[in-house]
Amino acid sequence: MVYNSPVLFDQSETIVEKFAIRHDRRKLLIISAEPREAGIIQQFTKEINDQKEYELIEINDELQLKNISDVLDRQKMGTQLYISAKWEDAVPIFSAAIEAGFSEDGIQTLISGEKRRYVYCMKCYHLQEVEPKETDTICCHCQISLEIGPFFSIERKGYIGYPYNPAFVTSI
Repeated sequence: MVYNSPVLFDQSETIVEKFAIRHDRRKLLIISAEPREAGIIQQFTKEINDQKEYELIEINDELQLKNISDVLDRQKMGTQLYISAKWEDAVPIFSAAIEAGFSEDGIQTLISGEKRRYVYCMKCYHLQEVEPKETDTICCHCQISLEIGPFFSIERKGYIGYPYNPAFVTSI
């Protein structure tokens, strides 16, 4: 059996609207890469301050973001990870956490701004970004019409795009 590591996608179970305290965890690690969410992080740390040991890491530049895997590798089993970031920063942090041994159950992600959604073309194997609510698109690589399926492929890192001919689609 092949194991595919979890990836962050627009409907990921790790994406939350608000962080929730996990009382069954020995330590809480909060990584904040979004200064605009400082108020939310501050409120969350006040909630947990007396209840749990926590560590807050604020990422302010690209170098800190690149070195986040060192921090994640040092964590002990039972650490709950909270990520607050824009999509483009959340994805590498999430990926580094998975590589360091965190499971999806041990991660909560608060996305600031828009989430990104990708479709994988089954004809030419190209991955491209699409709008969040699109149900079909045209592959920017091979120009074929694609119906965007409901299932996300962890291996392909996108929703499956099934080729179809729009001339044969009848409207009901």
